[in-house]
Order: sequence, then C-alpha cells, then structure tokens
Amino acid sequence: MFCSTSIRRVIFPKKNLDLTKIVKPITPNDSFVSCTVFDLNGNVIAVSKHFPKMKFLQEHGLYPRDLRKIDTSAIDIIPSIVVRDNCILVNLLHIKALVEANKVMIFDTSNPSAASKLGLFVYDLEAKLKTPSTGWVQQYEHRALESILINVMTCLETELHHHLSVCGLILAELEDQIDRDKLRDLLIKSKALSTFYQKALLIRNVLDELLENDDDLSGMYLTEKLQSTITTPPEERTDYGEVEMLLEAYYKQCDEFVQQSESLINDIKSTEEIVNIILDANRNSLMLFELKVTIYTLGFTVATLLPAFYGMNLKNFIEESQLGFGTVVGVSVILAFLVTSANFKTLRSVQKLTLMAPGTKSSAKQAFMKQTPPQPPSSSKPYASTAHKRFSLAQRFRLFRRKRLMGDQKQRDIVWKWLIEEKSKQ
Repeated sequence: MFCSTSIRRVIFPKKNLDLTKIVKPITPNDSFVSCTVFDLNGNVIAVSKHFPKMKFLQEHGLYPRDLRKIDTSAIDIIPSIVVRDNCILVNLLHIKALVEANKVMIFDTSNPSAASKLGLFVYDLEAKLKTPSTGWVQQYEHRALESILINVMTCLETELHHHLSVCGLILAELEDQIDRDKLRDLLIKSKALSTFYQKALLIRNVLDELLENDDDLSGMYLTEKLQSTITTPPEERTDYGEVEMLLEAYYKQCDEFVQQSESLINDIKSTEEIVNIILDANRNSLMLFELKVTIYTLGFTVATLLPAFYGMNLKNFIEESQLGFGTVVGVSVILAFLVTSANFKTLRSVQKLTLMAPGTKSSAKQAFMKQTPPQPPSSSKPYASTAHKRFSLAQRFRLFRRKRLMGDQKQRDIVWKWLIEEKSKQ
C-alpha cells in the first residue's frame, strides 16, 4: 500500500511508466473496498488502498446499496451516475469512481482486461485533473467527470469501429457468395454487436435521465457546496448550463454510436432475410427439379406399362397383325404424353403464387366494375337477353360457391392488413 503524495514522481516516473502495473486486478473482499486516490492537484496519493466498507460509507455519506454500484466483482452492473450530497458515484463500463470536490477515487476491478484499461485511464485522469494556470478554470468535479466520459466514449468508439469493419467485411463477402462458415461468423459477430448496442444504449439512457433531472444537475456543483459554511448555506443553483452542455455533448456522441450500431444490426437482419429467401428459392428449385424428374419417370413408366402386358407369354390375338406393333407403341406414347401433360399442368397451377384467392378479382378491379356496371341488353334482342340472364345466374352461382369456400373478400383484406401491421410492429 502506497500513501506518499510523491508516488507519481518517485515510484512511477513518466518515462518508465508501466500503465498496466498501476492498477492490477484484485480479489473481491466483503470487508473492504480497494481504490486509487487522486488529490486536488491531480497527484496519485494512494494506489489500491483498502478502506473498511462501513467506515467508507460513513465518511462519504453513502448508503449500503451504493456499494453495488462500485462493486469490484466481474459481474457487469447497469451503468449509472448517482448524485449524492457530497459526491458523485459513477459506474460506466470498466470505470467505477467516486468524485468529490477535492478528491477522486477510482475503484479497482477483478477483471484483468478492465484493469489494463484502468491503468491507461489513471494516466489520462492524472493529466486532466491538473488545474490550468491561466484562462477559464473548470470545476474539479466536472474535469474528473469529463475525463471519465472521454475514456468511456473512446472505448465505445474503438469497439464500434471494430464491429463495423468485421461485420462490414462479412456482409460484403456474403454479397459475392453465400457460405456456411461466413454465416456462422456473422451470427457470432451479430451477438457481440447486439451486446455492444445494449451497452451503448444504457449509457445513453443514463446521460438522458441525468439531463432531464434538474436536481441532479444542480447537485453536481460540489465545489460550491464545499466552499459554503454552516452559517451561509449554499444558494439553490438555477443556472447549470456548464454541466448541462458537458453532458449533452457526450450524450450526442453516445447517441451517434447507438444509431450506427442499430443501422448495422438492421443491415445484418436484412442480409439474413435475403439469404433465407435465396436459400428457400434454391430449395424450391431443387424440389421442382425433383418433381419434374418424377413426372418424366411416371410418363416413361406409363409408356412401358402397356407393352409390358403384351410382352407376356399369353395369346393376345394380334401377333400376326401388321398394325399391332405400331398401335401398341402409339397408344403407349399417347398415354405417356397425356399423363405427363396433366402432371405438368397441375405443377404449373401449384407454382402460381397470388396474394388473392385463386379465381377472385382484385379489390381495384371490383371497384372499377362497380363504377361501370354493364348496360342491360336491348329489348330488340331477346336471345341476347336470355343468354345474359343465364350467364348472370351461372356467374352468381359460381361467385356464391367461391364466397362460401374462400370467405368474403372484405374479410380477407382486413386479415391481410392486420398481418402487415403486425409484421411492421415487430
């Protein structure tokens, strides 16, 4: 345990600084919390210092439930930024921190990959917390919060670029050739992309909720609370544009990450749907080819059936006929042609796909027929009138049967519209 204020200068000189050794993964403990502490000047005053949990809660005015937000376990917790009276609790990705008006505590983690990222963040935070000598001075807690948000957004941007490059390459390869290995890789990468999308979405929601809560925005000015005394309590702040602009800038950046990842997820879903359509079409083509081969085989079987009967060693009374052979062959060929033609006709009728029921008119055509009803025949042509009546009766009878068998056209339109709306909602 190191507590010297010159630890940055003596133990970790900048030229030989090993960032991965500043913060090491630790084993979670129920009796204490471990963290790296920065002072008001940005110096590291303690590395992996242990604090008893109950004493830690009392010193910082926290509740026991707040320990879950800074837990050092490897379990991912929903990101959050909680504003308390004297501090701000931050839990974003691999960073779990407690920000005060004159001190920042970065809690250690048990995840090795997160520990290496924390080592890089500690170095960046050290430079960010140094008070500028001239010009506009940003409050200490806001500089710490901005440094955390910069590191989080950088990690999100790096991960997003990785997903864009990997998934984009797989999608480009699938456009040229549909391969089983590529589809498996796309499935694996899409799961990782969905995890990233959910992570970025939760962070965006945290920033959005913080921007909408005026009390939290006002409570994030910790320096003013520290400078006030008991006799002169701090005035209720109504102008918090500084921290609002800070959060809004990173909210927009996080929202951009969410939109890009969502667009990539939609591209993957569209590709999956197109691939499924292509595979279904290929499967249908193979089934159609198999049916055609079966139909031709049936035709040849029918063609050879009749000669097979005459090939039996039985008297058929046409052995000496000059037309017997030709007649048998001709009848066999005609039967094969009829059977094959009938099967192909049935196959073509099955292949026709329509949105409406077979034999029914479209709604637009029905509307046009209603607008232009047929003129009644002239009385000078009684034969045409009788034929028209017979045709009308026959047509009404057929339409009545179709309506009984297939249902009302209006009902089908309603069902079809309902299916389309349900699909769009999904």
